Order: sequence, then structure tokens, then C-alpha cells
Amino acid sequence: MTDFQRGFVNLAKAALTGEAPVLPEDFSYASAYLLADQQQIVPMIYYGALMDPAFAACSEAERFMERTCIFIAHNADQQETIARIFAAFDAEGFSYMPLKGTLLKEMYPDPEMRPMGDADILVRVDQYDRIKPAMEGVGLSFIKESNHEYIWISDTGLIIELHKRLIPSNNEDFFAYYGDGWRLARPMEGCVARHELSPEDQYIYLVTHYAKHFRDQGAGMKYILDFYVYRRHYPDLDMAYVEAEMRKLWLWEFHENLMHLLAVWFDGEASDEMSDYLTSKVFGDGVFGKTSRGAISEGLRLSKSSKSAKRAARWRTLFPSYEQMCLRMPILKKWPILLPLMWIVRWFDVLFNHKDRYYTRMSRMEQMSEENILAYQEELNYVGLDYHFNEDDE
Repeated sequence: MTDFQRGFVNLAKAALTGEAPVLPEDFSYASAYLLADQQQIVPMIYYGALMDPAFAACSEAERFMERTCIFIAHNADQQETIARIFAAFDAEGFSYMPLKGTLLKEMYPDPEMRPMGDADILVRVDQYDRIKPAMEGVGLSFIKESNHEYIWISDTGLIIELHKRLIPSNNEDFFAYYGDGWRLARPMEGCVARHELSPEDQYIYLVTHYAKHFRDQGAGMKYILDFYVYRRHYPDLDMAYVEAEMRKLWLWEFHENLMHLLAVWFDGEASDEMSDYLTSKVFGDGVFGKTSRGAISEGLRLSKSSKSAKRAARWRTLFPSYEQMCLRMPILKKWPILLPLMWIVRWFDVLFNHKDRYYTRMSRMEQMSEENILAYQEELNYVGLDYHFNEDDE
């Protein structure tokens, strides 16, 4: 870790534990503000900085405070919107399960320390036709349907993602374990409509979700801080069960590397090549940019081979899957035989209305050399991840 990275982590630790931060002499709060804003953790770094006697005289102090006040206001709006949704679901008896940040906010010392751009809630697909008017009744507007979500927005800008399933089906290895996720759900004590995962299954899901992001376009510090906060909140997890289930998901090695990273950041464990590498990834210094990394991962998911990833990604751009096409053209749900015709309709739409976006995507794919695809695979393997296919599976 660099001195700056260590100081930045120490500010986060101070906010979470109440321990005064130890900072290098040349620590830059200007750089810290830019990084905290990029990582969406300004309030946490601000609360840690307040324990540094030198911070009050810093030129960035007011900037930190103003941005934190905005987060506090956003958090209040978000909590109010989420409460209205839960009340409506409870009143109608819809089965639902809050996920990720919606739950994790409650585990932080202050909820604004865990900002979220969207609220994730698992729902039952067969109830969705009745859920729609309930969402409209609490002032939400529908945006679109994706592979695994119905996406809504509040009048204050909060995105609500109603999950059809815990993991997108195009992440085939993880989806094979979870299905829609309801097999793991249990009613909350004293509730009929609201469900939850056990602390162990919630933890496994958080790691799986982070692994999904890491394999696709990368993910930042907020997720690592979530693991730290969650383990402090649940210090007595059944780790024998956790290990057994993570091994089914091929995630145990990745998990152990993450736990080593937490120990280096927060418990004084000596850093090494692995922790330094993960730190650089989390701080945004990865080899691959988000867009090129996303294109490579999509190709590997589709082709199940580094040799044909580029070809598979190009093919899927030209011929989206039936499920993807149904989201754009719902008539296919009733008449699937029309899929070839709808591909042609889509080509004309792209040609006349979205040509620039199409050429940008295809240009990005042309940059996918076999060399950087193999390097990307090696990167995943190094941290304990893969897509779990053999090179011979063409």
C-alpha cells in the first residue's frame, strides 16, 4: 500500500471504530476528497477526518461538510421512500426481501456513511402485476425491465430495483446455485410479507455479488467496507457452513483473499503482493478500464472460451438473446416465432436511430485481442475467480 492509501483507509477505519486516524505527514485532503467522491463514501471519510486535529484548518473541510450534508438529505429521502414501499407491500401481503445496501445501511454507525444509488428488493415475479399499482400508489414511476430487475424511480431520484432473481441468469455459474433466490428466504420474525436471508446466506450473497462485479467491470471500496462492517455486526457466523457453500460457488479462495485484504487494512496484518494488488484494484488503478473489461467478460460468459470470446460478443451484439429481445419487444413473449423478424426490425432501428452507439460498441470489441483476454483471465485466476469452463469447451 502507498502512504496515501494507508491514510485513506485509516480515515474510513476511524469513522467505523471511533479510533483516531494515523495519517502520513504529507497526506492530501484534496486528493482524499476526490477519491471519496469517486468512491461515494464522502461522509465516512469526513467523519474520520473530524478526529484529526489538523483537519479543521484544512481548505477542504468545508467542501467535505457540504457534500456530507447533501448525503444526509439524500439518505433521509431514501429512507422515507423505502419505508413507504415496505408499508405498501406489507399492507398488500406481497412477498419481498430487502437486499444489499437497503439492509447494510442499518449496520453502519450512521446510515449516510453507506450511500446507495439504488434500493434492491427481491420480489416474486408472479406477484408483479399486483405490485405495479402499489408502486404507482406510493409515487414511483416505471423505467424499464432488465434481465433480472423491474426498475422504478422515485420523485427524488432514488432508483428502486425490484429483483426477479438474486443473480442475473447470464452469470450462469452463480445463477445455477441461487435460482431466483427464494429457496434461501425465510419470513422475518413477526412478519408475513417481509423475508430475509440467514446472516450466513446474506454474507455469501454479498461476496457473490461482489465477485460478479469484479468479474465484469470491477467494483470499488464500498463493497470492501461492507464486508468489514458486516463481519463486525455478525462476529459469530457459522463459517463451516459459509465455507461449504462458497466452495460450491467456487468463491472460497477469492473470499480468503478478501479477508486477508481486510486484515491488512484494519487489523495490522502485513501487506503482501496479493493485498497490494487488490488494494490497487479497489482504489481504481486496474489494468483494464471499465468498458473494455465489461466487453471481455461478456465475451467470455457467452463463449466459455478465451479463444472465441471476441466472436461471441460480436455475435450477441448482432443477435441478442430471446430473453433480451423480449424486454425490447414484448410481442415475442406471445409469438416467439417472430424472433428472426424482430432481429431485422432491430437492425433498422439501430441503423437509423442508434448508429453511433452501435459503432462505439463494435469498436470496443475490436480492441479485444486474444492477448488481453488471456491477461484478463489470468487476473481473475490470480485472485481466485473464473467462469469455470475448460479451454476445450467450444
